[in-house]
Order: sequence, then C-alpha cells, then structure tokens
Amino acid sequence: MRRPARRLPPPAPAAVHEVPSRTKLGPHQMEHLDIDHDGRTLRGALHLPATDTAAPAVALCHGFGGNRAEFGYTFVRLAERLAARGVAAYRFDFAGCGDSDGDFDDLTVSDQVAQAEAVLGALAAHPGVDPERLSLMGMSLGGLTAQLAAARFPVRSLALWAPAAGAVSMDGAAAKLRADAIAEHGYDDFGGLPVRQAFVEDAKGIDPFADAAAYPGPVLLAVGTEDFVLQGDLLAQYRGLYGDRLDLHVFDAVGHGFETVPARERLVELTASFLAASV
Repeated sequence: MRRPARRLPPPAPAAVHEVPSRTKLGPHQMEHLDIDHDGRTLRGALHLPATDTAAPAVALCHGFGGNRAEFGYTFVRLAERLAARGVAAYRFDFAGCGDSDGDFDDLTVSDQVAQAEAVLGALAAHPGVDPERLSLMGMSLGGLTAQLAAARFPVRSLALWAPAAGAVSMDGAAAKLRADAIAEHGYDDFGGLPVRQAFVEDAKGIDPFADAAAYPGPVLLAVGTEDFVLQGDLLAQYRGLYGDRLDLHVFDAVGHGFETVPARERLVELTASFLAASV
C-alpha cells in the first residue's frame, strides 16, 4: 500500500543573474543564466529561439553526478533542436554538480526538486519566456526529480529518459548493501561518486509514484531494454501512474545511457518533437 504523498516545503525564492553576453548559434542564441537558490548559485545556459516574442521553455534536469551537457552532449543537441522549433531550453547544473555552487556530498532528491522548482520560477520571470508555457525534462535521477517537481509546479508536459525511481525505492537487499557501505566507509560508492546518509534519510520520505500523481499532463518516457535502473516492475508502475497519458518508447539492446549513435539520435529527435508539440 502506498503511503500518502508527502508535502515538501515550498522552494526558497530564487534570484536570477543574467550574464550580459549572448552568443548567436545559427538560428538561435544562447545566454548564460545564473540562478541563486538557498545560498548557492546554479549555473546554466539558456537557448533562445530567434524570435521577438516570448517563447515556451523547457528545463533540462541532468542525472546523478552529471552536468548540463549530459552524456554524449545530448542536452546540448536537444536544446539546439528545441530552439530551432521555437522553444527555449535551459540546461543547468544541480548544486554540487558541474559549475554550480554546493557540495556533492549534500545531494538529496528533495533538494533537487526544490532547485527544479526555483529554475522554473526563474524561467517564468525571464523576459524571453512565456510563463504560461513551461515544461520539464529529466534524465535518470533528473527524471525522478522532474516527475516530482511536475506535481508541484504547473508545467505543460514532462519528458523522462530512464527515470531513476529505484533510487528512492530500493529493495531490501540493495538497501542493506548501501547501509553496510555507509556504515563502513561513510558513503556508498556509486560509479565513483559518494551516496551519503543524508540521501538515504531523505529517500525514506519519498514515494516516487504517489508523490508524482498530481501531475495531470502528457508524459514521454524513453528506456532501453538493457537498463539496470528502470526494470520491468518499475516500468509497470509508470504505466499505472500515467495511464493513457504515457507515450512510452522502448529502445532495443541499449542500457541506461542509450549507448549507440542511432539510439541517441532517435532519443533526441523524438524528445524534441514531443516537447515542441506539447509545451
């Protein structure tokens, strides 16, 4: 039985610092956009379409230990294709990642959700963005972050690449291995990056499905058949959560990072098309 959705505290107000320099990249332009959140600066790049009117916008949330370019520069390519379709895209580094302030040891899902909400608020205040037409996109832990934030902040659409719901709903054996590692070393080594006790404690209060249920809009979900993070039982729960609003794309013979050139090209193109049509 699922526990009731937890009410997270409202996000801290965000201050926006737009760097004056703007780079023209073919049919669109890119500007550096810094956002202050909870005493930290989140750094990112805003891709804007070449238009004189306010554009719809998508915030791109990277995965665990990633950055605003994402694997194979897919976030860069996605942002460029969105801008070419008339949609702004903001690629940013979560606190403790990439160029943003903060300590990676402090990473928790709830904090990332609050950061995503602050990013959406900052985009809504940007003169080049239509505040009524915002969407979210996320990869892996950024996908989990995006689905939770979409239930708390009004967005038009939601795109998820291999969302890591399992990060906060580990089975007993996996949870014990993590607990033992933290007890021995002070952290669990996940791909060369530390998962600390703060992450574990925060995860105990999150239901990745009940806490995402309030989002009412369309969802794109892409996953590889060899993905070790998003396996069959979790995928079934996503089907149950989003029902006929779910646009599911299963990629044969690739894993969590969609590790072939054709798979990544398909991934970027179908996501750009979905978001441009639904934002």
